[in-house]
Amino acid sequence: MELRLNIEDATPDELARGLAAAEAVFARAGVTALQGAEGLFALEGWDIKGFPEDDKPTEDEDRAAAVWLEADEAAAAACCAGWPEDKIPRRQVMELINVPHTKLQAEASPDTWPERKQLYAEVVKRLEVTAGPDRQIDFDIAFVLGWVPERPTLDGVEPLSEEGDRIPFFTSDLAQVEEMASKALRDWTIEIDSDPCDAHVFDPRASDDDDELRMAAWRNFDGSLHMQKPPANPAIALTLAMMRGQSMHFE
Repeated sequence: MELRLNIEDATPDELARGLAAAEAVFARAGVTALQGAEGLFALEGWDIKGFPEDDKPTEDEDRAAAVWLEADEAAAAACCAGWPEDKIPRRQVMELINVPHTKLQAEASPDTWPERKQLYAEVVKRLEVTAGPDRQIDFDIAFVLGWVPERPTLDGVEPLSEEGDRIPFFTSDLAQVEEMASKALRDWTIEIDSDPCDAHVFDPRASDDDDELRMAAWRNFDGSLHMQKPPANPAIALTLAMMRGQSMHFE
C-alpha cells in the first residue's frame, strides 16, 4: 500500500513535505494509514446508506476516520505552505494506492479456472443491476481475476491478495478503480460520466471496428445500450467497462 497526494502543480519536494506531515499525524495517533482509510470508508458508507442506526461505524472506525481527515488537512497545509490562498485545495488530497495485478492469472491456479470462468458472466450481470456498493461483488471480482485462491464470503475473515493487500473496493472507490485502470491500460483514454453514470475505456488508436479495444459500461460507442438502466455509481461503471473488456479471456 502506498500513501499519495493529489495536489496539482505541487513539486516533488512539496509532496514529500505533505506526506511527512500526514505520516506524523498517523504516528502520533497510533493509527495506520490503512486503518484511517478503512474508517473513512465505513463512515462514508454509513452516510450513503442514510445513517441507519443499526449500521453505525464502530468507535475505532470513527476515530480512525477522524485521524485520516486530520492527516489529510495536515498534508495539504504542509505541501501548500506559502501558496496563494486560492491555489490551496479544499478537498481531500490523500489516497491509499493498492498496486494490483494487471492481468489474469488463470495459469497460476488452473484448478479454480472452471469456477472462475462460470462466475464471470454472473458478476457482470450483478454489476449491471446492483443498487450500490457491494463488498461480495468486490470479493467475487478478485476471485474471478485470480487475485485470491479461493472465493471469499462476507461471513469469513476478509482475505488479502497474493501481494498482501486488501481486496480493492471495485463497487465504491472510483479513485482506486481509476488508478487500476490507468496502470493496466497505459496510454488508453478513460472517460467517466456521473449523471447518468457511465464509463468508456478505449485505445485512441483503435478504429471503430476494434471492439476489443473499446469498452463501455452502459451506452456503447454506436449508441446502443448494454442494459436498460445506467450503473449505480461511477466506480461500478468503470469496473463494469473493465470487466466487459475481460470477456474475451472467459469465452
